[in-house]
Amino acid sequence: MNNEPIANSKIETPQFRTGYQRVIGVDVAKNKLDLCDSQNKLTGQIDNDIQGIQTKLLDRMDSDASTLILCESTASYHLLMTDMAQDSSIDVAIINPRQVRDFAKGHGWLEKTDTIDAAMICRFGQDVPVHLAPQRTDQQKNHTAMVHRRESLLKMRGQENSRLEHTSDREARKFLKQMIRNIENQLERVEKRLKVILKELATVDPNVAILQSHPGVAAVTTSVLLTQLPELGTLDRKAIAKLVGVSPMANQSGTKDGKRAIRGGRQSVRNAMYMAAFSARQHDERTKAFYDRLRKQGKPYKVAMVACMRKLLSTLNQMVRNQETFDASKYASMV
Repeated sequence: MNNEPIANSKIETPQFRTGYQRVIGVDVAKNKLDLCDSQNKLTGQIDNDIQGIQTKLLDRMDSDASTLILCESTASYHLLMTDMAQDSSIDVAIINPRQVRDFAKGHGWLEKTDTIDAAMICRFGQDVPVHLAPQRTDQQKNHTAMVHRRESLLKMRGQENSRLEHTSDREARKFLKQMIRNIENQLERVEKRLKVILKELATVDPNVAILQSHPGVAAVTTSVLLTQLPELGTLDRKAIAKLVGVSPMANQSGTKDGKRAIRGGRQSVRNAMYMAAFSARQHDERTKAFYDRLRKQGKPYKVAMVACMRKLLSTLNQMVRNQETFDASKYASMV
């Protein structure tokens, strides 16, 4: 067990390994933010609202310092702070919570509290290179909000359908069916709104047309990729596959070579890629042939589908990088 104190010692070198002179780790909750500052100037908790973030975090930061703010990805609780920090020209990185937990365990911290989490996020930002979160426009914020709303409605519909299956009371079933209809009506309106947003966005962002040129990629998948995977087109195919969580992880030690499995990554993107791959398998001859070949080799359904998802993601990543629409003769063999 590591018994060294949580508080970070003062900086002894001009920069950390990630190239920043100051790193602030933030553990995000619904109503509060726990801070850990590599320079020990900001500590404790602040309110997760506009006034708290502005007066107790941003206003107390040196404008000339090379500063990085890190936080873990949440459903939406981190968005207010990241948007305000970027509006103040401060670099922000949003990191995977599992990576930080593994990093903490590797340093001997098995306990988990908000204070420890903030400290580990801060140390993670000092030692591990991270991808900066791109700054969002007002249109992108609205786009993201609609994508999140759709995800919430899908979850609510699943919950209500599950309750309906286990309810026998006639009156209760009537209310449940009414709620499901209301959810489906709003879901339809949200999806129509997403199509309108994409149509407007297509006039300024060529990636909309690029993504939708691939068979199986429609409005929902395009919206999820644009809002939840801004790194698309900036990383190589192996890195983007790991980021999404469609890259089987090695499980080898000595003479043992265990079964590989996918883990971690961005679930919302992975869900969208599954539906896109499923659609592409039905409407794209090359994807169908790729899937059929894997199945004939004895691969289970899920293994074959994940391979199709990874192939599709690699193709879309390269298309965005090259800024060109789908060309079957060029991208058909990409895995």
